[in-house]
Amino acid sequence: MLVAVGLCGCGTGGTSGTGDEEFQVLSYTPDRVEYSVWTGAHSREVVTDMAQKYCQTQGKKAQIIDSEVAEKHIFKGSRVVYRFNCVS
Repeated sequence: MLVAVGLCGCGTGGTSGTGDEEFQVLSYTPDRVEYSVWTGAHSREVVTDMAQKYCQTQGKKAQIIDSEVAEKHIFKGSRVVYRFNCVS
């Protein structure tokens, strides 16, 4: 988890440290990483870049599998879950 936390810039507990969980690493393995982000705080490009950095530590490239809107909030936007595979 230390690698994933370091790459996402998250504080303790896998969140951004703001207390409102703007960015979370939901799960990770050498072959896959999954993030939850508020669209008002982080763009898809930022999340993809973080996944790319994580996969590069495995000597691979990030490939998005899918994304889904998990929650909507009037001020924060949508909370989206992004899933990436790390491929050769």
